[in-house]
Amino acid sequence: MSVIDILGDQEETLGTAEDLREEIVVEVMQPEISGSLIKIEFETSIGLCRGHYHASDLGHEEVILDEESISILKALFPTFNGVFVHQHNRDWVEISVAENFTGLPEYKIYSRIVTGSAA
Repeated sequence: MSVIDILGDQEETLGTAEDLREEIVVEVMQPEISGSLIKIEFETSIGLCRGHYHASDLGHEEVILDEESISILKALFPTFNGVFVHQHNRDWVEISVAENFTGLPEYKIYSRIVTGSAA
């Protein structure tokens, strides 16, 4: 076991190369196949929102939220209309609101679980 060569007191904080190797977690994203049911979570400043959507070839799917998540988003955005998967970056969701914004409010998806076919 070798010690990582770091200047100053950081060497004690970070530990050995073996310690660091154990802490690295690689998240493998499951592929979204058209028709798959995908459960997601994203975090806002006042709570975690949960929902699901059905993957499609077109993209920009609407996310069906649970009641608690709808309440959270209505507290943040009184003119909240819905949530959609970002059309170009599927790691993000867009919050649709009835007021004029320069762009839509967005949140990074915290977790994504592909549960299989929606059929």
